[in-house]
Amino acid sequence: MPELDEFDDLGLKLRSDTVLFARIILGFNPFPYQEKFLKDESKRVVACFGRQTGKTTVVAVRAVHFAFTNAEAVVLVVSPSLRQSMIMFERICRFIESNPYTAKSVRRKTCTVVELRNGSRIIALPCAAHRLRGFTAHMVIVDEAAFVPDEVVTEILNPMLAATDGVLILAGTPWGRNYFYKAFTDPDFSVHKVKSSECPLISEEFLRKQRECMTAEAYAREYEAEFVEETQSYFSQNLVQRCLAPELQLYDERDVLTSQTILKGEYYMGVDLGKLQDYSAAAIIEKKRNGTLELKLLKEFPLNTPYLTVSGWILRAYKTFRFKQVLIDQSGVGEPFLEILKDQGMNTVSGVKLTLQAKTAMLSNLRMLMERSKLKMPYLPRLFQQLNEQRYEYTGTGQLRFWHPPHAHDDQLWALALAVYAAKKTVPEGTVLRAF
Repeated sequence: MPELDEFDDLGLKLRSDTVLFARIILGFNPFPYQEKFLKDESKRVVACFGRQTGKTTVVAVRAVHFAFTNAEAVVLVVSPSLRQSMIMFERICRFIESNPYTAKSVRRKTCTVVELRNGSRIIALPCAAHRLRGFTAHMVIVDEAAFVPDEVVTEILNPMLAATDGVLILAGTPWGRNYFYKAFTDPDFSVHKVKSSECPLISEEFLRKQRECMTAEAYAREYEAEFVEETQSYFSQNLVQRCLAPELQLYDERDVLTSQTILKGEYYMGVDLGKLQDYSAAAIIEKKRNGTLELKLLKEFPLNTPYLTVSGWILRAYKTFRFKQVLIDQSGVGEPFLEILKDQGMNTVSGVKLTLQAKTAMLSNLRMLMERSKLKMPYLPRLFQQLNEQRYEYTGTGQLRFWHPPHAHDDQLWALALAVYAAKKTVPEGTVLRAF
C-alpha cells in the first residue's frame, strides 16, 4: 500500500479522519453511534455496548486506522482469554486483508501478531500478567473489560501507556463493580453507551423474544448496557470475577479424550444430569498441592442427549483423568445411571440426592472456596452467569432454599459444585450420599 502521504490531500484527510478511512480504505459504513465512537479523539475511552451492536467491528476499525497512520506504533488487544483476544484480532486482520493496498502493507503475520511495513504492530494477548509485562504501547484495547482484573489495568496496562501518552479503550458489556464500572462513571473517561435497540439491524421482535427467555437483570446487562446485579444472588458478580484466572485454559476434549495418555494430577468430576428441559453437564477440576482447585474441563451436552452417550463420555474421561472421586446427581434417573458406570469399573463414583441440606452444604462449600481464592476458573461467561443467577432465601424453618429464575439454567453450576465437593473429602467407595 502506498504511504498515506502519497495520497496528497486525500492522504491527509485519511490520516485525520477515521470515518473516512473506514469508508474508503476498509469499505465499512458505520452507524451513527459507531461514527461518534470513531471520531472520539480522547485518550481514555469506554465502549459499553449492548450485544450485536458492532462493538468488535468498530473497535477493530480504530485499531487498524491507528496502526496504519502511526509509524512504529504498538497496539495491544487484551481480554480475559487469548481466545477472546483472537476474536478481535481476527476481525482486525480481516479488515486489513479486505483491501489490496492494506494487505500489501503487511510485513509479517502470525496467529497473534501482525506487523506493518511502517513498523507498527498489532498484538493479541490474554490478560495474564506474565504475558503483558515488558510492553510499551501506544494503544491498548481491552475487550470484555468487565472481566479483566482491576490490578491488570492499574498496575500493568496504564503504566505501559505513560511514556507514549497512549490511548486506552475499554470495551465490553457490564458486569460487577470493577475498573470497567469505575471508568464508566469517571468524568475523565469519554463514555459511549449503546443499547442493542439502537442498532438498525436488530428488530424489536428479536429483542422481545430475548426479554422473554432471559432474566430481567441479564437482559438489562446484555442488551441495554446497564450495570445491574441479580437480586438475591448467592454468588455476587465481584466474587465470581475474583475467581477468574486469565492464564488458565480449558483442556480441549478432542485432544485429551482421544489420546491414550493418562494425565498426571489429582482430578475430580461432578455430573449434573438433565435431558429435555435441562442440560446434562460435567465439570472436571484438578486439586493442586496448595489446595487450590482449578477448573480444567467443562462439558455441557445438547438437550435430548441420550444418557448412554453421557455415560460413554464419562467413561472415556475416566480413562484419561483417573478421577479420585466422581459425584453424580442421583435425583431422578441418577440411580440407574450410577449403576451403569459402576458396572463398567468406575469404583470411585458416588451418587448424591440434591436435598435441601445437600444443596446448602455444596453451595456453601463452593462459596467459601471462592471467598478464600481457592477456586480458579478460565473465562467462561455462561458458567459465570449461572453462578450469579443462583438465588436464595430462608425458609420458615431457617433453612436455605436455592433456585434459579425462569428462563435461566444452573446445570454447569451444579456440575462444578459437585466436583468441588468431591474434592472436599474422600467419599468411601460405594457410598450413596443422601444429605451432608
